[in-house]
Amino acid sequence: VDKNASLYDNIKTIHDYIVNTTKYDESEDEKHASSLAYGTLFDHYARCNGYTDTMAIFLTKLGVTNYKIATTQEDISYESTGHVWNAVYLDNKWLHLDLTWDDPVSEEGKDYLYHKYFLVTTDEMKTADEGDVNIEEHNFRKYIS
Repeated sequence: VDKNASLYDNIKTIHDYIVNTTKYDESEDEKHASSLAYGTLFDHYARCNGYTDTMAIFLTKLGVTNYKIATTQEDISYESTGHVWNAVYLDNKWLHLDLTWDDPVSEEGKDYLYHKYFLVTTDEMKTADEGDVNIEEHNFRKYIS
């Protein structure tokens, strides 16, 4: 964190650090504590819970109001274990921050860093969710945004 940088830039730095040092945990055994910040920070493996918890810790330390938002199961059309990401109150508005979807699992094993779900509005998130793969995990009760 750079004390001379903007809050936005510091959040981006933390986002990029977490994504660049963490791989999505596809294993079934949870040996990496990947659903917790511990797994993200020390084992460098995470699932959406781990990414979200870790980002929430840093946001809170920066003094940024934030909440964890979860998928509402009744709004998705297939079986899923759900999804969770961060809602961030910045510049007098609520924005979404989803590190899981900004750290995609690639078939060829390459690491990628996206900013498609970095501090986006609800409308921007809906647009990002459209395309070749229609993402339904971002269905949530929108009274907060």
